[in-house]
Amino acid sequence: MKKWLRSGLVWGGVLYIIAMIIFPLIDGERLSYHKILLGIPFWIVIGLVIGYLFEKKKHHKAKN
Repeated sequence: MKKWLRSGLVWGGVLYIIAMIIFPLIDGERLSYHKILLGIPFWIVIGLVIGYLFEKKKHHKAKN
């Protein structure tokens, strides 16, 4: 597995847990299965974008 892909999935997982579970619990909201399930693909995509951009930035820095 490519390093940026694994890194992106980790980022997506961490952000998912924070945004979909921890923040609603802190605010006293009830967790909804519908909202939690819809958040999974969204945060996977966001995490992959972050992982890809970090990898691209790292390669750009290495060239300079």
